[in-house]
Amino acid sequence: MPRTNPHLDSGSENAFGPSHEARGWQAGYDAGIGSPDGVPATPLVRVGGFMEAFAEGAVAGNADGGTEGWRLWAVREEGPGALARPPDTEPVSSGETGDPATDFPLAWRSVGPLPLLPMLTHSAPEAHAAWTNQLAGLALRRALAAPGGPEVLYLPVCLQPGHTLTGDSVLDAGYWHGTVSGSFDTDGREAAEHALVRVPHFPGLVRYRPADDHNFWEWLPLAQGDLTLL
Repeated sequence: MPRTNPHLDSGSENAFGPSHEARGWQAGYDAGIGSPDGVPATPLVRVGGFMEAFAEGAVAGNADGGTEGWRLWAVREEGPGALARPPDTEPVSSGETGDPATDFPLAWRSVGPLPLLPMLTHSAPEAHAAWTNQLAGLALRRALAAPGGPEVLYLPVCLQPGHTLTGDSVLDAGYWHGTVSGSFDTDGREAAEHALVRVPHFPGLVRYRPADDHNFWEWLPLAQGDLTLL
């Protein structure tokens, strides 16, 4: 069972969002669960509490990576997002129809808040900006907890850098993205349509399913011949 953020239970949440320690721990955890070579180094920042909590989270994430499985892939906040395919990919189905997902045959275990931010804006536009950095997964899980809410969200994304549109964090990082929805088929078609107009193009779907408070998601690449590198 993945470790949870101990600083979220400290009663430190206020109108300005979670504490520096809560954000630091989650940032460290995200880094640690994607670092099979060892616990990542703590970045130098001005807030001491953030650094100490980052170090704690990095140890926790690295331990979970060794026992729960590494989440080796993340969209970078500054493009390009192209990385080698990790070995622990899994076959997926279309979700809605139950038929083989021939266009999106694999799911890559991934971590990081960047692709979750448009989903959070869509699901909880009132969410305070302080929640949308390291703790997007927590805020998104809370937003989807309402009765009758979707159990899964999809977001078409293109990893080809250099898209010049602006308006949110994913676009500003250089990646195109489409419309957030709970429909695999709808967003799958949108990703495929984008593939027809951009060359080179590396589109796929981000699939989010609540997993405790973590920034966990899955990358479903659109099949385009050899996908060993994206």
